[in-house]
Amino acid sequence: MLKKKHILFLVPDGVGIKNYLYSNVISHLKNDAKITIWSPLPIEAFDDVKRIHKIDFDYQQIILKPENSYSRIYREAATYARLIVNSKLQNNRTILTNWRRPNYSYKAKLLYRCAEVLGKYLSKKYSRILKYEKKSIEKIPENFINAYVKDLEEIKPSAIFITHQRVAGLMPICIAANKLKIKTTTTIFSWDNLPKARLAVNTDYYLVWSQWMKEEMNAYYPEISENRVLLVGTPQFEFYLDDNRIETRLEFAKQYGLDSNKKWICFSGDDITTSPYDHLFLRDIAKALYSEKDNIQIIFRRCPVDFSDRYDDSLKEYNGFIVSIDPIWNVESETGWVGFFPKYDDINMQINLAYHCDLVMNLGSTMAIDFATFNKPCLYLNYNPSDDSSWSTEIIYNFQHFRSMKGLNAVARVNDKSELLKAVLRTFESPNEIATDRKAWMQKIVLHPIDENSAKIAKVLL
Repeated sequence: MLKKKHILFLVPDGVGIKNYLYSNVISHLKNDAKITIWSPLPIEAFDDVKRIHKIDFDYQQIILKPENSYSRIYREAATYARLIVNSKLQNNRTILTNWRRPNYSYKAKLLYRCAEVLGKYLSKKYSRILKYEKKSIEKIPENFINAYVKDLEEIKPSAIFITHQRVAGLMPICIAANKLKIKTTTTIFSWDNLPKARLAVNTDYYLVWSQWMKEEMNAYYPEISENRVLLVGTPQFEFYLDDNRIETRLEFAKQYGLDSNKKWICFSGDDITTSPYDHLFLRDIAKALYSEKDNIQIIFRRCPVDFSDRYDDSLKEYNGFIVSIDPIWNVESETGWVGFFPKYDDINMQINLAYHCDLVMNLGSTMAIDFATFNKPCLYLNYNPSDDSSWSTEIIYNFQHFRSMKGLNAVARVNDKSELLKAVLRTFESPNEIATDRKAWMQKIVLHPIDENSAKIAKVLL
């Protein structure tokens, strides 16, 4: 009898729970593998994983060690250098907007300023970038690595799966695994990540959503051989194919205080860094559509990590016309993505939003893909609600990942707030004439058929 595999999941934040641990990946693994989870999150974050999959697993809460100054400055310098190289490679200066200096301490500001100076030097030759990324790894204290070697020797996993690639604190675990010849795999977090130079861990294999991303990987990381970049898709859209998750319109309306006789529009918010003026967009939409209040309701879903009060005035002024349905996430800290994790019920709520709403409106959000699974159109807001010279929708929509839409009528764009009402009514009247290539765009971004992606990922891990 073959010995059962042992998969160690490294889950640095809550998004990995939603996209991977709630998905069918676990279903495809649980009969053939023992599962262990390491995470900075508390064990309560994984209660729903146990419940929905009817499994038990070993768990260890880990505290990721902060990088020392040398390791961090070399890594950040290489990151800045990559952004320079990538922006020239694609002739796209918006890639450089992904470099954001921290604003919380003099030491951090100084470190990033030094990283910029060094990064400019490294960008002149790609070999320098690789050299300093190696130097960054070499500066990781040996005792950090040895501690993880000891832990891994105790649990003896056959493979390690990292649910996203952006956390540098996981690198010592990857090194320890390499010493023990344990296979490591990471998934690329999202369709927009690769141009942003956010590959913070070195693993044996990298999982990507699509052929588009596989080609991006080759362009931005030519040192990673093609056979290490595995085209397996992403499991997060499989949920939308499960008809058992769909509530009736009346049930959904009753649960959230909606009028089932009205057409519903979803306005999905972005985080405050990406879209600092989202509250003004929401106000503009409400003001423009208010004349149709007897026929329309706006459902506001905020970004899971944005519980600011910036929307409060509009929610109060348009109470009943705008209905806020908050993400069902556990919120116990103010540390951003790492401090939050989703409840399983959030998946069904988001699916029913996409199923029952007639369209979604936002600033360049991935929610356009979620709605495309039900063949629902998306309107991207394409005007500046503020006179802030440092931020504009022109910058946003020139981001590299939006080039995946080239040649496709993937979303409709509202270019002025005076067009909002007309655009919405036109979408209601002729939804199949708006964003006619939305399904084709989704197929470009996410490997199809989407209901096979969990099985493909599980096969890699086994």
